[in-house]
Amino acid sequence: RSSRLVRHVHFGGAPGHGPSYSGPLTAMPKSGHGTPTGRRLRNRSESDLRGNTTEEDTDLADDPPNSEQESNEARKVAQNNEGGEKLLSKVKMKKMTIRAVMGVSMMVTFGGIIYLGHLYLCTLVFALQCFIFSELVGVRKRQAAEKRLPLFRSIQWAWFFVASFFTWSGSICDFVASDPRFLSSHSTARLILEKNMMVSFSLYTLLLMVSVLSLRKGLYKYQITQYTWTVVTICIVVFQTQAVFHLIYAGLFWFVLPSSLVICNDIMAYYCGQVFGKKLIKRRFLELSPNKTWEGFLGSAFFTMLFAFWFSRHLCGYKWMTCAPEHITFTVSPLSCEPDQMYRPQSIAQILYETMPRLHTAEVLAGSVPMLKALGELEICQAQIHALSLGFFASFAAPFGGFLSSAIKRAYGIKDFNNLIPGHGGMMDRFDCQFVMFLCTFVHIRTFCQAPVTIEMVLASAAKLSLNEKQALVNKLQDQLTSR
Repeated sequence: RSSRLVRHVHFGGAPGHGPSYSGPLTAMPKSGHGTPTGRRLRNRSESDLRGNTTEEDTDLADDPPNSEQESNEARKVAQNNEGGEKLLSKVKMKKMTIRAVMGVSMMVTFGGIIYLGHLYLCTLVFALQCFIFSELVGVRKRQAAEKRLPLFRSIQWAWFFVASFFTWSGSICDFVASDPRFLSSHSTARLILEKNMMVSFSLYTLLLMVSVLSLRKGLYKYQITQYTWTVVTICIVVFQTQAVFHLIYAGLFWFVLPSSLVICNDIMAYYCGQVFGKKLIKRRFLELSPNKTWEGFLGSAFFTMLFAFWFSRHLCGYKWMTCAPEHITFTVSPLSCEPDQMYRPQSIAQILYETMPRLHTAEVLAGSVPMLKALGELEICQAQIHALSLGFFASFAAPFGGFLSSAIKRAYGIKDFNNLIPGHGGMMDRFDCQFVMFLCTFVHIRTFCQAPVTIEMVLASAAKLSLNEKQALVNKLQDQLTSR
């Protein structure tokens, strides 16, 4: 019967915009699964049997034309449809304008919270964690199943808050351990912070029991997969950002710089892709994100490295960025400190001599070759070198956090995680690359910028000793000094 079926189609644009064709088109024969329509029908029928959602169902498929003839016909229709091209151009410009306006608004808001201080910034990060966790667990939500599972969503959120308490309380306890006001207090908050490991373990054990008791017959598979996805989401949202408190209170420099590098890379990838995309390199960049291009990826890396070198030097000039606060407070007050050596300008020869004395690189730059001597006398901050390292990571590794988000969206047939931010989507769509960037920054400063043991850490540990133990410690330190 299908071989005799006739359909009427219409090619072309609106009246007055080029030629058009209206006439019969014979239907696809039974063996026509090689055409795009046949493939879509076959895939859709198979997906119906499996109960899954395919990319075709969600308009995410990116099938190329089946033949050169189809490609030429599509090209002719596009060329003749001038009105459609103008409309497409206006829609694209409107979309870029909305994206730019909302991007600037978010950056201004971000700058205002940075001005308020460190604790406000920590509050913002925790709020973002809550939003993103909600978006991620929501992609697997099935209302029909959860109506039969009382408190199931509450248990998911309980796992999130227990994980957040474990990470944030440990970081806060490490910071306030050397604060005399904290050591002299006898409040419940001090008890909870000092015993945060035991409190976290107790909450974890309780939740484990409640989660097992909540399993219902006939829904075991669904509940277990939901709990598994909850654990994965917590790893992405909570454990990758467990060091954010350390970064903020080590100096806003180490929070603002990596965040700005990811923002710069994202912006430049978008505009480099729009301007140069698929003009120099025709090969597809990534199957997960068909709109991503090699020009956008490499162009954004170039501009991110330049931005890292310039912006880090700019931040080094502000004590608000380089000074570490001594207390946790909501009070907005200026910081005053002697900037660390890495934030002060030095000659390249001096930096090389301090960091790599055995390589004799400084002597080479101070030699008789005029060009090398001029290079050695050039003054930069050590922080700029660290910024270049972070910029390299933000350009070539952090974007894979965004590619993971693209994979999740394709797997569940959604375009964005939310429509909270016009032109950008949800919070996860904007901060998907920031998580791994924060983790990289924490590892970097712990490895290259901070001493493994500081005087403050020793004093904080000594404060927990008894009087006799403190006296014994002093005696041993005196013995070590006299033996040298």
